[in-house]
Amino acid sequence: MGTKDSRSVDVGRSSGRQAEPASGGPQPLFSLSLDDLYAARVERDRRSEAAAEDVARRAREQRADARGRFEARRLTDADRNTMLSKVKAAFENDQREVMLVSFPSDFCTDGGRKINNRVPGWQDTLPAGAQVFVEFWRDALQPGGFGLGARILTFPGGMPGDVGLFVTWPQSRG
Repeated sequence: MGTKDSRSVDVGRSSGRQAEPASGGPQPLFSLSLDDLYAARVERDRRSEAAAEDVARRAREQRADARGRFEARRLTDADRNTMLSKVKAAFENDQREVMLVSFPSDFCTDGGRKINNRVPGWQDTLPAGAQVFVEFWRDALQPGGFGLGARILTFPGGMPGDVGLFVTWPQSRG
């Protein structure tokens, strides 16, 4: 029989080797190259760095947007009434303070250092968005005997985090 059996061709192809290329030597079906592995690692690292930079950029943009909204804040009559109601409710519940607002310490001109260390003049370091609460306290609450305080609320990584601005009052009249 002069014809080639098709099974023998299939068997020859599945022997783990490809047909010899024009360059002459046999080429393995499975191979690994350090150059390819290093190139893949470099590309993976580049993509990872690019993704981290993108996340950081978006976080900066969100922070800037939040700060812009906070700095532009103005109190409405409804805001003032809500704060007065909070003070009354806290007083009736035998509390001695109520928080008016909180914000990141890095919004302060000194990063919250004067507040954290209870240094006089801390009010001067507050951002414009917090100054509206100071003005409200000065106009509506200070004449009635209420105090104003601020403190660092959180310490992420050991550094000042959020600031709370509080209206305070003594436990008794004396």
